[in-house]
Amino acid sequence: MNVIWQEIVVHTKLAFRERQSVFWGFVFPIMLLILFCSIFGGTPERATTLLAGLICINAMSGALFGAGVVLVVAREQGILRRYKVAPIALWKVVVGLCIARVLMISLTTGLLLLVARLFYQAILPAKIAPALIVYLAGTLMFCALAFAVAAISGSVSQANGVAQALFMPMMFLSGATFPQELMPLWMQKASLVLPATYYVTSLKLTIAGSGTAENLTSLLVMGIYSLFAMALSVRFFRWD
Repeated sequence: MNVIWQEIVVHTKLAFRERQSVFWGFVFPIMLLILFCSIFGGTPERATTLLAGLICINAMSGALFGAGVVLVVAREQGILRRYKVAPIALWKVVVGLCIARVLMISLTTGLLLLVARLFYQAILPAKIAPALIVYLAGTLMFCALAFAVAAISGSVSQANGVAQALFMPMMFLSGATFPQELMPLWMQKASLVLPATYYVTSLKLTIAGSGTAENLTSLLVMGIYSLFAMALSVRFFRWD
């Protein structure tokens, strides 16, 4: 347990030192909230509508760039190799990193909700438990995808490219930025293969007051994506 706690502390400190992690994890989501509210109107209803997408974008950017790319940077710097030869269980390192990343994403999400509530009077979820279940399921899914990105990437530039290739379609087609009902039918169908689509859908439902039962399908799909990403990570991840 001491190893896991030490990893949480170390990776949290590193996240604040890494400029890319700070930008994608803190600046980018708040910037999008202010930008979208300025463009589409900062009414409580509009801000509430935007929340689900922004929470999803925050989780995607915080995980893919804040963990996936950073892991490849650590590999190239030889940091991961030191973990491999150290007399500690590697699974504890992974667990510590995941918890640290979830905490960082949660911190930004809390800040996002605070800004939306204080400045735009956004309506927050009435049922806390279903909202937390959906939030954690989606955040852990993107953390698993981040490890998969690190596993299949041979360099930092390649990791950035893979992360961008995942991030951009999910940002624009999942309903996180633009309403899906305004998209052509073929785009709506294409979005069904994106994991972010199910996260945004569940977040919108929980913000509207739905419970866990209404989100079982989306939770199941997110679980499948998580298992698939974990399988890729186990198969291809390299410590050196």
